[in-house]
Amino acid sequence: MDTRLLTTFLTVARTGSFTAAAEELNFTQSTVTAHVQRLERLLGGPVLDRMPGRVTVTAVGAEVIGPAEDLLAAEERVRAAGGERGAAGTVRLMAPETLCTYWLPDVIAALRRTEPDVQLWVSAGGTHDGLDAVGSGAVDLAVTLEPVTPVTDLALTRLGSQPLVFVDGHGSDVGRPRSAQDAQDAQDAPSHMPARATWSDLADRDALLLEEGCGYGDLVADRLAATGRRRGRRSRFGSVEAIKRCVEVGLGWTAVPRLSVEAEVAAGELAVLAGPDLPDCEVHVATHPRRYRSPATLLVLSELTQSWPRPPG
Repeated sequence: MDTRLLTTFLTVARTGSFTAAAEELNFTQSTVTAHVQRLERLLGGPVLDRMPGRVTVTAVGAEVIGPAEDLLAAEERVRAAGGERGAAGTVRLMAPETLCTYWLPDVIAALRRTEPDVQLWVSAGGTHDGLDAVGSGAVDLAVTLEPVTPVTDLALTRLGSQPLVFVDGHGSDVGRPRSAQDAQDAQDAPSHMPARATWSDLADRDALLLEEGCGYGDLVADRLAATGRRRGRRSRFGSVEAIKRCVEVGLGWTAVPRLSVEAEVAAGELAVLAGPDLPDCEVHVATHPRRYRSPATLLVLSELTQSWPRPPG
């Protein structure tokens, strides 16, 4: 079988469009159509349903996807075994905006110094988008940052964890006691210990959280909702940078991964609050268990693992 037919079919299945597949593969649309038709004749049935504005996979096509991916991965391994294959090529990676901004630039810089023939293409996306992209073949690796380990059939490599912290602008009274018991607890605490805010304290003030679908943002929103208190507003943002700027000018508090605010806290622009316990975010790299991992992909995965900041000590 001509494996180009399988590559074309998988690309159409992933993009949902003959036009998009043709652009990605640098084929004419008629070539893409011809490849799919030849594959359907070989298999004796349709692998795609052509619908207005969208192409979907048939039952036959769904059964073909797994074996097709296995065959193409085996073909790549055979080609790699045919000669010297150093760490060269393009690796596509998707990660949450927080990690794209505050961690991955150092990884990219290290790779450029040591492996100039490896190109790392990075795009921002949450856990759901990242796992979908790995599953469809749109990216080679996806990094996840979630309070719980994602449930997926993909292979997950754990990098470590990242603490979540409550952050506010200076001069906030969010940590001041609001009840008689809180006041007594604060009085009994050592002088160097700040008053600890409760979820009810936090719910009474405006919260600035990442958009829905962010695991830790949704977790904080759920904890606030569980208090039953509605004095504070809940605003959702698509950018950690936007949230930090709003917190700095006193528009509310937030809960974010520690690495995203370390510079501002050190500079005195933001303050970490003592608040309720929050789970650490688990950090994993997702890969497809059936696809061939090129030397470049393995090198990037190794660099991600080695560069993840370890806790002191």
